[in-house]
Amino acid sequence: MGKNILIVDDEPDMCWVVSQIIQTQGLNVVTAYTGEDACFKLSKGNFSVVFLDAKLPDMDGLDVARRIHTMVNERPRVVLVSGYHYRDDPIVRNAQEEGIICCFLAKPFSNEELIGILISLSC
Repeated sequence: MGKNILIVDDEPDMCWVVSQIIQTQGLNVVTAYTGEDACFKLSKGNFSVVFLDAKLPDMDGLDVARRIHTMVNERPRVVLVSGYHYRDDPIVRNAQEEGIICCFLAKPFSNEELIGILISLSC
């Protein structure tokens, strides 16, 4: 059985596209459309990676990442996904230094960029 990946994005179409790409790598995918739903699913399941949108309707993505960091014993690696922030953004760098995210993926991204992150995280 493959590893479990959680995709958190308030856009169902984005979740669907990312799910399709990830599933081609033999991985299991679960989606959440809000920060609260993501935290609930994380409390019930075991995920190795979370692709987390920075802007959610109920919570800021980095706040979700902080909650993940404190609530789960086996912490998944969190990839912050954003069309607003950029890789060298101080907010992104600080989150990486805090250890609440492992890397950043800028929207729009290619299939190759997404798969490259999965490979770099040993998925």
